[in-house]
Amino acid sequence: MPDNLNKKYYSTYNLPYQFIIRAKVFFGRKILNYKNREMNHIIDFIQNNRNDDSILDIGCSTGHMVEAMSTRFGPQHVHGADIHINSVERNRIVFKQNQFHHIRNGFYKENEKKYSAITLMHVLEHVDHPSDLLSNIKNLLTENGILALSVPQERLRGDLAIPENIFNIMKGDFTNVHVRKYSFDSVKKDIEAAGLNIIDHKYIHQFYPNKNQKSFANYSLILFIKKIKIR
Repeated sequence: MPDNLNKKYYSTYNLPYQFIIRAKVFFGRKILNYKNREMNHIIDFIQNNRNDDSILDIGCSTGHMVEAMSTRFGPQHVHGADIHINSVERNRIVFKQNQFHHIRNGFYKENEKKYSAITLMHVLEHVDHPSDLLSNIKNLLTENGILALSVPQERLRGDLAIPENIFNIMKGDFTNVHVRKYSFDSVKKDIEAAGLNIIDHKYIHQFYPNKNQKSFANYSLILFIKKIKIR
């Protein structure tokens, strides 16, 4: 089983679940554009702050972020990783020029200090032990590597995951797919507990492209993170 994740994650994030994610990404990119703004802001920041080492998208799911980053950086530089082997196998077929990894025991040890940038988009709110996951991810970064982390800005826990929660209910599972509702302060605590430091952040509003502040109508919060350097 994957590090720091248990069987409930493996059973939940299957291919039908990913079809729902694909539909949500399409809506966020083609209809309201907030997903495009989120992705582009992350890619722009990485382009301006990374060296030439590889980039990894953890929780790559349908591969939409891998595809977007490959357009900017080239597929040979962009890898994807996911907990679910079916997702990994599907992406290996669809995106033949990229490398995709199955997150399992040994994954973090095998890839230590390999990536100059890592993206973790809308994953942390699903995880039971977020600081443990962030500590593992920290070990994948090069010395000056960057972690780009995004979390939803919800009014009620799970209000941005309604389709996924309905899907769970239809399966007879009444568990909210979002383990927690994150604010800047609460995610900051998990980040610092993992020995990481926030260097920049941005709010993505659902409707207004230039609004960058805490708001009831925000879609997500993006945080750019580096290792805390020990002097």
